[in-house]
Amino acid sequence: MQQSAQEVLKDIKQKKLAPIYLLHGDEPYLIDQLVDAFEKQVLPEDQQSFNQFVLFGKDHSLGSIIATARRYPMMAERQVVIVKEAAFIEAMAKAKENAKAKEDDLKVWEDYCANPTPSTLLVLTVKSLLSDKSKVFSALVKHGVIVTSKKVSEDKLGAWLVDYLGQKGIKIQPSTVELMVSYVGADLSRMAHEADKLAVNVPAGAEVGSAEVEKYIGISREYNYFEFQKAIIQRNTEKAQKIAFHFAENAKQNPAAPMLVLLFNFFSKVLQVHDVGNVSDGEIAKLIGVNPYFVRDYTTAARNYPLAKVVRIIEAVKNADLKVKGVIGSAETDREIILDLSFQILHL
Repeated sequence: MQQSAQEVLKDIKQKKLAPIYLLHGDEPYLIDQLVDAFEKQVLPEDQQSFNQFVLFGKDHSLGSIIATARRYPMMAERQVVIVKEAAFIEAMAKAKENAKAKEDDLKVWEDYCANPTPSTLLVLTVKSLLSDKSKVFSALVKHGVIVTSKKVSEDKLGAWLVDYLGQKGIKIQPSTVELMVSYVGADLSRMAHEADKLAVNVPAGAEVGSAEVEKYIGISREYNYFEFQKAIIQRNTEKAQKIAFHFAENAKQNPAAPMLVLLFNFFSKVLQVHDVGNVSDGEIAKLIGVNPYFVRDYTTAARNYPLAKVVRIIEAVKNADLKVKGVIGSAETDREIILDLSFQILHL
């Protein structure tokens, strides 16, 4: 049975537990969140020392894990067996690459899944995305739960943040969502950490704006990557140069690398806008994969920057990235790279 991370968290609180959970995917945040809940919320603290086992897959075979799962709890109703980074599960899921070697493991797995120990909660994690066509998954149909933790795409990151804060009773302004997304990037763990700062300091029912983000997270309302990008979109040379000089003089707090990622992703989508022709904002949002609220930014940039100029900007950003990584050019500082790139975007 397939469930979402939120559904499983709810079931853990209500003690409605399946005997086996397989957590897999390329977004580690949700997997870590679930493992933490299994570790802290299933057994009372006084039972954990004897009846909770946290193991690492690289140190154990599937056979030894199943042997542990077959044991009975000591003076308790349940034992918890958590296997982090269960490499043998990943190997079985890719059995086509080495079918004979994995045949025995698959048989052991299928036998246990068909008849799991009722007093054992077995949790296995794989921090990569597995094919749902594998026999590893089909064995879990009757007695197991599968949670797939996929990377949140850029266009859905804002919605994730709105939902995360909403669960804590806090609203957030759309422009502030974009500010946080541009500042944090697609790192759910860090985004949750920053959002938690707001949840601790902002009362339930309040609406978070740029003032709260500046106060509690430390993102300047005037000097941040989002405002820099907005000034570039509007071709507001004076404002963009002012922010660029601030970044250059405070490069430790405003490194070039995150700014380059933001600009590359933005102008790559502006390039797509040039290609789509005369279509509605809703169609543009679908085609380039952004929230409709922000489509105007991309269409404005497309008007202000002809196709050839957009191509040159993307090339300049890529070269700046190579300089940051020390691949090309002399050992330029972030200060030099930021000032040079802003000049190229605005004046060349």
